[in-house]
Amino acid sequence: TLICVSLAGLLVGFSVRVRAKRRSRLARHRAQGASLGFSVGGSWAFFAPVGVIRCWMDVVDGAGCWMQDPHQAPTSKIEQAEAVVAEVWGYTGLRPAQRRPILAVLSGRDCLAVLPTGGGKSLCFQVPALMLPGLTIVVSPLISLMQDQVGALRRRGVPAAYLSSTQDAELQKAVWNRARTGHLKLLYVAPERMSRLASELEPSQISLLAIDEAHCISEWGHDFRPHFRSIGKHRTRLGSPGTIALTATATPATRRDIATVLGFSNHVRVTTSFDRPNLTFEAVRCTSESEKLHRLKLRLRGLDGTAIVYAPTRNRVDGVATVLRRWGFNAAPYHAALPAGARRALLRRFLSGDIRVMVATNAFGMGIDKADVRLVAHVGIPARPESYYQEAGRAGRDGKPSVCILYWVKKDLKLARFLSGADRVPARSRQRAVKMAGLATMKRYVSGRSCRRRVLLGYLGERLVNCSGCDRCR
Repeated sequence: TLICVSLAGLLVGFSVRVRAKRRSRLARHRAQGASLGFSVGGSWAFFAPVGVIRCWMDVVDGAGCWMQDPHQAPTSKIEQAEAVVAEVWGYTGLRPAQRRPILAVLSGRDCLAVLPTGGGKSLCFQVPALMLPGLTIVVSPLISLMQDQVGALRRRGVPAAYLSSTQDAELQKAVWNRARTGHLKLLYVAPERMSRLASELEPSQISLLAIDEAHCISEWGHDFRPHFRSIGKHRTRLGSPGTIALTATATPATRRDIATVLGFSNHVRVTTSFDRPNLTFEAVRCTSESEKLHRLKLRLRGLDGTAIVYAPTRNRVDGVATVLRRWGFNAAPYHAALPAGARRALLRRFLSGDIRVMVATNAFGMGIDKADVRLVAHVGIPARPESYYQEAGRAGRDGKPSVCILYWVKKDLKLARFLSGADRVPARSRQRAVKMAGLATMKRYVSGRSCRRRVLLGYLGERLVNCSGCDRCR
């Protein structure tokens, strides 16, 4: 017994010393990076502090792939992925819903993954990107979303970059050069830039194509941003690399449309429950716009956390924000008409807690990762249930109880139809049928007598057994 106890003590002591030495080395590298700042000269130093890059290079082999300590080599792809997550992100492991998409990608299969808001979709392509030998192209719909994800990756020492119209020609040239020479692991682009990828990069350089917020292929691709419908064609020109498409909300019809546009045939489908049990859904019919705002004021008083208030138009956003500030709330407006720099500053202030109430159009939503949003209020009716559910899903990302409430008046139904564009497409087209189905569902959601949660989830193709919270089922 004494011998066993002694051996155990020696092993524990050795383990503690190894871990302490590893932490000391990591801290030393990070300190070097902080003191050296950013440099254009180093291979990846244009994108991350030098010390952090050295930490990155400690865990990659010559081909740029993750390599675990050979004495502790994981025995499966998922174990290797979890080792990457632990080393780079500091998480203890992957969620069950993340494992199937990651395993599919690492096995060379195309994948369509529908994971709930806050489900960690970005790791489903970021982790494989660090394990595969070449470059991962990420198609993203919003510049703010690219900036947020790239910034987070760089802070962790991952060589990532994005291309956008906000960059000058010299910076764009530098990004393209680093992509061509293998000094990036992830490159974020808008769908409008896909046509240039084939002329700038060799197919052999690309290991993975990721489509973030893939529902935009179906929702935006028909009229607002048609380049989304061309992603499949450009994928073929790039040599048909392994592809993963991810979204938080997609009806069965939208999922089929995404697969068709991308040219998927024998792909892996991952669909988890859309239900968010910690969210309570409510809809309140009002007699006037003034009543909407007074009811909103009562909700905001004493709110423990932050709030997002969605309005259908820019003018309405400005008006609601002005009224709330007049009543003493720390509120600010956010919409696409504001300069890009102003929007970035507002987003930073909201994420830091400096702004407690953000009043916004639907330009504010995708990729907003803030845990303590306790209230998402709408002062109008969105045209599509998918849009409403995704915007409402900004609430309660930390799993704590939160409220999603919609204030409406009768004329909001007409405004929703106008904004949907349903009357501007051919009468018998599939596009019009989809838009009208969405409008009918939103009307049933706000004015019907059935469970509100069941209406939303049913539209998304999920059968709800028990409602965990709505004003109809209390």
